[in-house]
Amino acid sequence: MTKLADYLAKLVKAQLHNELVAEIPDDISVEDIISVSRRNHMNYMLLGALLKTKIEEKYIPVLKQLVLNSVSKTLMQVNELKELERIFEEQAITNQVLKGAVMKFIYPAPEMREMSDIDMLVHEEDMVRAANVLCQRGYSLQKEETIELHDVYMKRPYMCVELHRALYDKTVDVAQYEYFKDLSKRVLKEGCQYTYDFSKEEFYVYMMAHMAKHFAMKGCGIRNLVDIYVYNQKFQEEMNREIIERELIDCGILTFAKHMEKLSKIWLEGEESSGFYDDLFEYMLNAGIYGKGQNDIWHKFAQESISEEEVNQKMLKHWFWFPPISYMEKRYTWLKKRPYLLLAAWMIRGFKGLVLKTGEDKQDMIKDISVEEIHVYKKIYEKMDLNFK
Repeated sequence: MTKLADYLAKLVKAQLHNELVAEIPDDISVEDIISVSRRNHMNYMLLGALLKTKIEEKYIPVLKQLVLNSVSKTLMQVNELKELERIFEEQAITNQVLKGAVMKFIYPAPEMREMSDIDMLVHEEDMVRAANVLCQRGYSLQKEETIELHDVYMKRPYMCVELHRALYDKTVDVAQYEYFKDLSKRVLKEGCQYTYDFSKEEFYVYMMAHMAKHFAMKGCGIRNLVDIYVYNQKFQEEMNREIIERELIDCGILTFAKHMEKLSKIWLEGEESSGFYDDLFEYMLNAGIYGKGQNDIWHKFAQESISEEEVNQKMLKHWFWFPPISYMEKRYTWLKKRPYLLLAAWMIRGFKGLVLKTGEDKQDMIKDISVEEIHVYKKIYEKMDLNFK
């Protein structure tokens, strides 16, 4: 682990445990910490802890504003979430809070866990009524962002609610879609008739599945490692690990989960690292909370049967311009029924890249990437064993 990684860990634990942290090392800049915190949506966690140290006066107003913005947004989100749960319960709209809106209340304080939006699962038959509730509260449907899995509603200045029809997107992985389609393991929230919760084991599996999805598609950031650390610190004595392991196997993400748990312990609990985990941490640190568009090639590229000696920039370029049908089917779903149109799909993709300038981030990456980096990224995804279908 680098000095930056070590200091980031100290900031995280200081904030979680309400402790002071040592001053920022000379070879790490405040700008470095700000950049990491913004990319990973950890302004309160990292910058809040940094404000308790001795830093140059010029940085204090900037850090305070970023932390204040984070706290203000959290307060608005928490109040809105409670109100939506109250209204949905009153109107008999079956609902369940997902993702960060659950994790916020696992942390010692909600503001420690930032989130971009409020995610709620609503039964298909209740979607229209739930949408009406949001519209009455000043939200508007973002039609250009409406996808099969969920509808996105926005209210200025920055309130966002995603109404989910399902817990998992079947276009990402059929096995996990089928697993999460079964809602029988949910439990009613205490005192409620229509508002549901995950069990402790189910949420942990869901958290790992959501993380694995992002990792496979574009990568994901280090805040996920803090989520794992916080959740295990709070519930490790209460959770049934046999259930969790069995369900991670059912979802096909046991190997991924074990690697992420190990990396979380290395980073935040001081366990001994290795070259692989050092590379994995750096990859996640640079990916940011939602990953990077250019990273979406590594998952499928790693599944190709290519020897280490054969992997080079020329091969990556060829793979990028003529990817296998398993990669193309995710973007052109009609190929599943008409695989013989793969050439046409390549041509459409190439046209978009050359004329519409889509995929420029991938082209730039491939142009500048070294053979060593290709080996590192390919090995990371090989070891994760994410065989999504």
